[in-house]
Amino acid sequence: MKTFLKQAFVVSGAALNIAGHGCAHGYPAVLFAQLIRDGGPVTLTDHDTSWIASSVGLMGIVGNFISPVFMSKLGRQKSHFISTIPALLGWIIFIFGNTVPMFLLARFLHGLALGLRTPLAAILVAEYTEPRYRGAFLGTFAISLGLGILLSHIWGAYLSWKNTAIVCSMFPIISMVIISLSPESPYWLVSKSRFEDAKKAFKWVRGDGEQQNEELDKMIQTQEREQHENENGKEIYRSFSITRYALNSFKSILKIFKKKEFFKPSIVAICMLIVFEFGGAHMLAAYGNVILQAVLNKENLTDVTWQFTVIDFLRTTCAFLAIFLLKNFKRRTILFTSGVMTVLSLTTISVFMYARNSGYINQAWLVDVLPMVLMITYTFSFCIGIVPLNWVICGEVFPLAYRSLGSTLSTSFLTPAFVISMKTAPHLYSSIGVEGAFLVYSATLTICLSIMYVLLPETKDRTLIEIENTFKGISTSDKEVKLSLLEKKVSSV
Repeated sequence: MKTFLKQAFVVSGAALNIAGHGCAHGYPAVLFAQLIRDGGPVTLTDHDTSWIASSVGLMGIVGNFISPVFMSKLGRQKSHFISTIPALLGWIIFIFGNTVPMFLLARFLHGLALGLRTPLAAILVAEYTEPRYRGAFLGTFAISLGLGILLSHIWGAYLSWKNTAIVCSMFPIISMVIISLSPESPYWLVSKSRFEDAKKAFKWVRGDGEQQNEELDKMIQTQEREQHENENGKEIYRSFSITRYALNSFKSILKIFKKKEFFKPSIVAICMLIVFEFGGAHMLAAYGNVILQAVLNKENLTDVTWQFTVIDFLRTTCAFLAIFLLKNFKRRTILFTSGVMTVLSLTTISVFMYARNSGYINQAWLVDVLPMVLMITYTFSFCIGIVPLNWVICGEVFPLAYRSLGSTLSTSFLTPAFVISMKTAPHLYSSIGVEGAFLVYSATLTICLSIMYVLLPETKDRTLIEIENTFKGISTSDKEVKLSLLEKKVSSV
């Protein structure tokens, strides 16, 4: 129990950091609504709002590529601490800034913090916690993100946008304190051959039992063996020119991209990320009040405050329910049920809005009740399956040998998808209306879900080798036949 509490303490630092990023995702809705309502200190255009909302993604990709360097050179603890600094600075700028350039700078810093944290969070859980707790700890991240969005909107309903920024800044501050009190990752210390420090850190976070000592000994032995192999490989490396090495590396990457077990999962991961973004993962948090104003046909953004809170609360509730679903149901069942329901919900909302605006629907009870019911159905459909499955599928489909390259590819593709969805949303809403935008999103989701239906195998309770063989087109029976033929050859020899 003591080791569990220590692991929970370390993970809570990451969870609070993620909750702070949830606040950053939800904050534009608070900022835009209050600036429009109060008329100052600056007047925002659609161009301004789209850049403020989407600028997080522009710096996110920078953070994604810097984070692995920090993790390797500085360690997990220092990298985690560094990721909280731009988040805190962003909130400070919101507190004292009153111009669009200052708002953009704050959002750039939040994007940098998000990019630094994204590759780090799952690694922290993997290296600090026991396997039996990892699933539950990873599930807390989705809950923390949804909770951060919910709290930012609740605080924004009762506080000014500056005071909301002050309260939101508490998340990175508390996270900094927890990270400072946490040890360095024993896995990173072992990788740097700091074995004595690794033993102390490992015993602090995992305990001092026989099983734990055996795991630690295996880690150290593996590192010593790899270190010896690397030293032998240095002489071989010196015999090659840098140009030849770079050329051979480029050829190797091209060969990897041509393999079925890599390019098929890549297509699946990219389609999953498109569904995640254009389904509304971040648009609903940033532009949810604008969407609700149009769908519910209200005059002001402040008229949808309680409805927005219901949507936020439902998102957080779905994060809890998703843990149960992922444990008990197949991935494809959850994904395509959620996907079809999301497409149908978006389409139904769009058709309803067109019919209402044309005067075909004018019954008072229908106009008042049905729009909110449809928005609740859409939010539930999207958040119960597509949202939690996004990173699960992206993490499971890539073969072990190419996981690092595949993860980098999918993570780097997320940022452009985020920027495009957030940047185009206000322009779509003002040109073709929310109802037209929803039709565009439902068509996009339909195309990507159809591709995944063809390419994505079932991944639940299957090993990475089994998933890889499925992408290669090798079934279990084919493998058994090959093994039997190999055994016959061996026996004949």
